[in-house]
Amino acid sequence: MRTFRARGPQCAVSGRRCEALRRISGVSRPSYSRSESAAVWASSNSVPVTISMKCKVEYGESLRLVGNLPFLGAWDPSKGAQMAWSDGNVWKADAVVPVGAEVDFKVVRAKKDGGEVVWEDGDNRSFKILGPDFGLRVTCHWGRPGEMKVDAYPVQQQQGGAEAGSSNGAIGASSHNGTGAPRERLQVSGQSSRSGSSLASVSMDSGDGSSNNGNGRSGTSTLARSSLEDESSSRTAWVGAEPEFVRSRRKDEQSRGGVWRTEGLSGVALELVGGDEQASSWLKKLGLQKRLLVDESPACRPGLDAMSYLYVYATWVNTGALPCAESGSHYRPNHHANLALAMFRSLEWVIGDVTRGGGARSPSSERLILAARRMHSRLPSFSGQFRASTPLTRIRDIAHRNDIPKDLKDEIKHTLQNKLHRCAGPEDLVATEAMLQRVTAVPGQYSEAFVEQFRIFTEELREFFNASGLVELLTGAGAVDALDDGHASAVRQLISTKQRVEEMGQGARLDDLMALLTAATQARSFYAAGLVAGLRNDVTDEILSMRQRWRLADIRLEEYSFVVLSRIIGLLEEMGAPSKLPRASNLQWALPLAALTSGLRHMGLSLFDTRELLVLENELQRWHATCPLVETREAALRAKASLERALRVATEYSDMVAEVYGGSAAALGRALGLPEHMGAVFAEAEVRASMAFQVSKLAAMLARALRTAAGQEPWDVLVPGEATGVLREAAQLDAEALRGPAPGGEEGVVLVVRRADGDEELGPLGPRLRGVVLLQELPHLSHLGVRARQDRVTFVTCDDEDTVSRVLRPLMGRRVTLSAAGDSTVTVREASGPVASSSSSSPSAAPAQSSAAAASAAAPDGAAAAAVAAAAKAGRWGDVVVPLERAVAATCGSKSAKCAALSSLATASGGLFSAPRGAVLPFGCLEAAVAAAGRGAEYGALLARLDDPRVGGEELEAACGEMRALVEGLEVPAGMVQQAVAAITASSAAPAQSQLQGGPRLLAVRSSANVEDLAGMSAAGLYDSVVGVPADDAAAVAAAVGEVWASLYTRRAVLSRRSAGVPQSSARMAVLLMEAVAPDLSFVLHTARPRDGNRDVLLAEVAAGQGETLASGTRGTPWRFEVAKTGNGAITTLAFANFSTALVLPAKGKPVASFASYGSGAAAAAAAGNGNGAGASDGNGARRSVALVEREVDYGSQRMSADGDWRQATVRQMAAAGSYIEKAMDGVPQDIEGGVVVGPDGGLALHIFQTRPQ
Repeated sequence: MRTFRARGPQCAVSGRRCEALRRISGVSRPSYSRSESAAVWASSNSVPVTISMKCKVEYGESLRLVGNLPFLGAWDPSKGAQMAWSDGNVWKADAVVPVGAEVDFKVVRAKKDGGEVVWEDGDNRSFKILGPDFGLRVTCHWGRPGEMKVDAYPVQQQQGGAEAGSSNGAIGASSHNGTGAPRERLQVSGQSSRSGSSLASVSMDSGDGSSNNGNGRSGTSTLARSSLEDESSSRTAWVGAEPEFVRSRRKDEQSRGGVWRTEGLSGVALELVGGDEQASSWLKKLGLQKRLLVDESPACRPGLDAMSYLYVYATWVNTGALPCAESGSHYRPNHHANLALAMFRSLEWVIGDVTRGGGARSPSSERLILAARRMHSRLPSFSGQFRASTPLTRIRDIAHRNDIPKDLKDEIKHTLQNKLHRCAGPEDLVATEAMLQRVTAVPGQYSEAFVEQFRIFTEELREFFNASGLVELLTGAGAVDALDDGHASAVRQLISTKQRVEEMGQGARLDDLMALLTAATQARSFYAAGLVAGLRNDVTDEILSMRQRWRLADIRLEEYSFVVLSRIIGLLEEMGAPSKLPRASNLQWALPLAALTSGLRHMGLSLFDTRELLVLENELQRWHATCPLVETREAALRAKASLERALRVATEYSDMVAEVYGGSAAALGRALGLPEHMGAVFAEAEVRASMAFQVSKLAAMLARALRTAAGQEPWDVLVPGEATGVLREAAQLDAEALRGPAPGGEEGVVLVVRRADGDEELGPLGPRLRGVVLLQELPHLSHLGVRARQDRVTFVTCDDEDTVSRVLRPLMGRRVTLSAAGDSTVTVREASGPVASSSSSSPSAAPAQSSAAAASAAAPDGAAAAAVAAAAKAGRWGDVVVPLERAVAATCGSKSAKCAALSSLATASGGLFSAPRGAVLPFGCLEAAVAAAGRGAEYGALLARLDDPRVGGEELEAACGEMRALVEGLEVPAGMVQQAVAAITASSAAPAQSQLQGGPRLLAVRSSANVEDLAGMSAAGLYDSVVGVPADDAAAVAAAVGEVWASLYTRRAVLSRRSAGVPQSSARMAVLLMEAVAPDLSFVLHTARPRDGNRDVLLAEVAAGQGETLASGTRGTPWRFEVAKTGNGAITTLAFANFSTALVLPAKGKPVASFASYGSGAAAAAAAGNGNGAGASDGNGARRSVALVEREVDYGSQRMSADGDWRQATVRQMAAAGSYIEKAMDGVPQDIEGGVVVGPDGGLALHIFQTRPQ
C-alpha cells in the first residue's frame, strides 16, 4: 500500500454520488455515511474517499469537514460534511470525489446548539485524487495538520472482483417500464462487516449463485427515453375533442353548449360560473381568471378560495374538459400573454407576503403557497416574444411555403395560422402536435426544411403554452448562460444524467435512477433558493418573464422527481425490498433512505413545514450513521419512529391538498355540468400526483420493514377486552358517529376513528360505544387513554394503512367482534349468532357510581369555605391564601393536598426528586368573587340550568358559554394574587434551576377541583392549566386564575360530571399556583401497568419539553418503557418518541423566519429558533399555555434517543421515584407527572409535579 502526502493548487469540482440530497444553496454534503459504511459512487470517473480524524470532544460537540468542494460546504462551516464518531474517538466521513480533483480542507468542532464553530489551528490540509483505479484513506489528528497520511488502495481489489455492470449503488437494480422483466436478484460482492463492506456492491438476497431472474434473461428492462417526462405530465393530458383539420375559413363565432348552475353558489364560485357562461374563448376565460385573481382581490392579492376554484377551472380549460370556442373577436396571443403577466405578478405577491413573515409555522400560509404555486402552472408564457404585437409569426411563413402540397398548406393556414392569430386556445397545441406527427410519420415525405421549421414552430407553441420539455424549459433562450457557475453546473449535470439514464434502456439500474433523482433535486434547490426573495413592485416585465421560467422550472423539476421516485419505489418493490429489508445491511438501507430524504427535501423546497423536514432529515442521517438499523430491536424502533414521523408529515401535506381542492372541485364540477367523477376525484388525483404521495409510500414500506425487524405488531392495545358492535368509521370521536339505526337491531358500535386530540370524553357518548380503533398513535397515559380505561371501553390503535385496508375496511358496516389482548394481539372478525352484551365493557354504571362516591368522599368543607368567603370580603388575604404545605383535600382539593404531600416526600427522598413550591386559592374564593360582583342569583340560575338533564345540545352549549363568560368576567382581587405570589417567593428564595436564566419567575396556574384526582374519578385534563405566567404580572396571574375557574363549566366538564352522576352544584374549584419548571423532558408514570393492572411492572411515557404534549394526545408517540419493579429492574423499550414539536418556555432572542430558503443557514437556525405559541382555549376545555412556544424536535440530538446508557439510567431514576411515591401512598398505584432538567454537566434533576390514584 502506497503512502504519500499530497499538495498543490485547489480546484472546486463537484462529484456525483447516490447520497441524501443537498441543501438548497446548491452544495452537497455526505449523508447516510458512517465510519465503516460503503461509499457509493456513480461512475468510473469518481472514486471513494474516507477521511478520518482522531479527536476527543466535549458532550454535544461534533466534527465537520469544511473545504473547497461542494460536499465540503465550499468553506461554509454550516454546510460542511458531518463526521461520524466511532470507537477510539475516531471521526470519519465518506465521500465520492471526481478523479483529478484537488481537495483542500480543514476540520471544525461544532456545538449541538448551532453556535459558533471552532476551527482547527494550522494550515489547510490538501491532497489530490488519483486515477480511477485507486480510492483514498486520509488519516489526521486534531491540531497536527502537518501529519496527515494518505493511503491509496486499488478499488478493483477492494471490490473483490465485482462484475463491471453490477450496481454501484447502495442497492443495485435495473429498471423497467412495464414491458421488460424485472430483476429479482442482485449481486453481492466484497468484504462484509458489522456495517457492510467499505466498497461492496449490494443485494437484497442472501445469494444462491444464480445470476438471472428465473426466465433466462439478464434481468434488465427498457427505460424509454422520454417515459419519465411523459409520466410527469400525464395529469394534464388532453381530454377534449380531437382536433379537426379544415382547408377553408370557418365562422369566427361558434355556438357552444354548456351547463351553468348557480343555485347554492356564492362568492368566487358564483362569479366564476356566471362569468364562464359569457366567456366562450380562451382569451375571455383568461380574462375572467384575471378579474377574479387580480382586479377583484384586495391589493391584487387573491385569497385561498379564489386560487382554489380558479386552479380547478384552469385545469379543466387547459385539458379540454371545458372546451373553448371562438367568440367572433380577433386578438393575437400577445393579449393572452399580458393577462398571464398580471396574474403571475399577483400570485408572486401572495407567496412573497406569506414568506416574508417571521418565526411561526403557519398552516394557512402553507395553503396559500400551495394554491399560488399550482396556479402558476396553468398560465401561458408571457416572455417578450409572446408579448410582441405579432407573436408566433413562423406559422405564417410555413403556411406560405412552396415545397408542400396545397391541401396541407390550406390545413395549416386555416387550422393553425388563422386560428392562432385571431383566437388562440389550448386546442391549437393539440392540433399542432397532431400535425407534427402527420408530417414526420413517413420519413422523406416532406422536405427536411419544412419539417425542421414545423418542429421549431411546435417548440415555440409549446413554450407559449408552457408545455415545453424539461430540458427545453431549463436551457431555452440561453437560460443556462445567465446562471451562476454552481447553478449552471447543476443544470448541466441534470441534463447529462437525464440523457444517460433515459438512453440506457436495459442498462438503467436503481442507482442510476437515484443519481437522476439527486441531480434533479440539486438543480431544483438552486431555482427554489432564487425564488425565496420576494417580488418588488417595480420589477420589469423582462425580470418577471425570467422569474416565470424559474418558477416553472421549480414546479416541473418537482413533477419530474415525483416520477423518478415512483420508479425507484416500484423497483424496490419488485426486488422484494419490503420482505428483505428487515434482514438487510446498512449499505442496503442507504439508497431507500436517500430516496426518502430526497422526497422530503422536495416537500421542503415547496415551502411546506420546512423546519420539521430539516430536523427529520438530520434524524434519519443520524440513525443510519450510528449503527445498523436492524442490528437490535431498539435500533429498529428508533429508526421506525423517524419514518413514522416522515409518514405523518406526508399525510399532513396530503390532507392539506385534499382540503384546498376537494370542496371547490366538487362544487364547480356540478355547477358546470361535468361528469360527477371529475369533481369527485380531482382532489384525490392532486394528492396522488404530489411528492407527499410517494414519500408516504416509501416511508410506509420502510417503517413496516423496521416493525418486522423489531418484532412489533401494527396494533397497540390501550384497553384490552372484547367488544361486539357494528363497525363504523368517523373523522373524530363524537356522538354524531353513533347516531342512526344499526342493522339487525344491534345497538352497539365499534368505532374506527381517524383522528383524536386526546381530550375527548367517552362516557357522555353513551352505552352504544363498545370499542374504539384509533388510526393514529396515542400515548397510553394521555387523558383519552386514562378515560378509556376508567370507562372500560376496549381501545386499540393502528396507524398502518395496509393493515387498516386489509382487516378493517372490508368489514365496514358489518357487525364485528373486536378482541384485544394485553400482548397487543388484536383480531377483528365478523360476528355471528345472537346479539349478546359485550364482555368488553361498554361504559357502564359502575364507573359512574365509583365516580360519584369518590366525589362525595371529597366533598368540600362548607364551614371552611364560608370562612374563606368572609375573610375575602374583609380583605384578610393572609387568611384566604393557603401555603401549599398546609393544603388539605377538604379545603383545597385532592390535587393540592397530594402536591403538599409531594413536597414533604421530596424533602425526605434524599435528593431522589424535587417538588415545586406553591400556594392555593381554596374553595370559596370563586363564590366570594361572584358575591362581590353581585351576581349570585345569576350564577345560581345558571347552575340550575346546567344541572337540568333536559338541557342539552345547543342549549347546553349556550348555558356553558354564559357561565364561562360570567366567571371569566369576575374581578380576581389584586390583594389575593399578591398574597399568593408572596407565599411562593417566601418559600423559595430564588427561581428553580429550571427557570429561564435572567427572566422573571414563572408560574403554573392549575386546577384543583373537588371532582378530580380522585380514585375512580381522575378527570385527567378536564380542567385548564395555564403555564408560564410571569409572577410579577398581577394582571396576567389574575387572568389565569379566572380561566381556571371558568374551566369548571366547559361543556366537556359538565357532561363528564353528568355522566359520573355528580351534581354541577357540588363541583368546586380551588386554584393551585406553583413555581413553573422548564423541563427538558416530561414524563408520566403509572406504577401499575395500565393494560392489565400488573403491579410488578411500571409504565413510563416521556416527551421532550412540557408535559402538555403527553397529556393532550398530540399525534405521534412518546418514549415508552416498561420497568420491572422486582428482580433486576429490567427496562424494556416499547417505543421511541417522534412528536413533531415540543412545548417549551420561550428563550430570549428574535424568532427566525420560518420560510427562509430551505436548507440554508437561516432555515437551519429557524429549526432551532422560536416556534409558534400554543393556541388559546377554544371554550371547550382545550388546554392553553400562554407562554409556551412550539419547537421542532431533532431526536438525533436528544440523548433519550441517541444514548442508550443515559436512557437506561434516566428511566431507572424515574422508576425509583415512582416506586418511592407509590410506597408512601400506602401502596396504591399512582399516576405521576414530572419533568427532568438536564444540567450543563449532563446531570439529572427530577421534579415531580403531581400524583393521583391510578
